[in-house]
Amino acid sequence: MSDTFGGGAALSEHNAAIVQRVVEEIWNGGELGLADDLVASDYVNHYGLISDLVRGPEAIKVSVALYRAAFPDFQITAHHLIAQGETVALCWTAWNPRSDGRAAIASRTTRGDLTGMTFCRLVEGKIAESWTSWDTAGVLRQIGVLPPERVADGGTG
Repeated sequence: MSDTFGGGAALSEHNAAIVQRVVEEIWNGGELGLADDLVASDYVNHYGLISDLVRGPEAIKVSVALYRAAFPDFQITAHHLIAQGETVALCWTAWNPRSDGRAAIASRTTRGDLTGMTFCRLVEGKIAESWTSWDTAGVLRQIGVLPPERVADGGTG
């Protein structure tokens, strides 16, 4: 595969940097206008909370705005960012450090953590597709919808 960045390693680094910018600047920083530069016009999220309905940069802007309205202190921490060519894998934790009662879920916990993984495919320097999987059961336990997970010794954890 030929690329404009001088080889596979350079393309991988460039694509990883784009995904990192989306996390840091759009999701964490609220710079919604950057979605036009970093997300393809025909972008689609194939898996996640609203699978296949998040399409294009405008949908990213709406998604981020909704999360940030519900959880104003919401942050994503990237633990692993691995890129190979046009594919970038990201392991992350999203968390809300405190609750101010703005959302029903946020009002039930002082700090909510959500772990997940996102795989992105980039084309010409923009995210074209993503697949996200996150710990749904863990969130439901945190907000009291599911009972606490049982540990091996029979206690609760």
